[in-house]
Amino acid sequence: MKRYQHDFLTFAMQQHVLKFGEFTLKSGRVSPYFFNAGLF
Repeated sequence: MKRYQHDFLTFAMQQHVLKFGEFTLKSGRVSPYFFNAGLF
């Protein structure tokens, strides 16, 4: 992973934009992560 990619993911997690867990999407599919771009 390149440095800028690592920095972006770290920032996203610190800002609670990227969350890990069990999330049910609108489609009904279960995802292990959720990226809430509305929080930027």
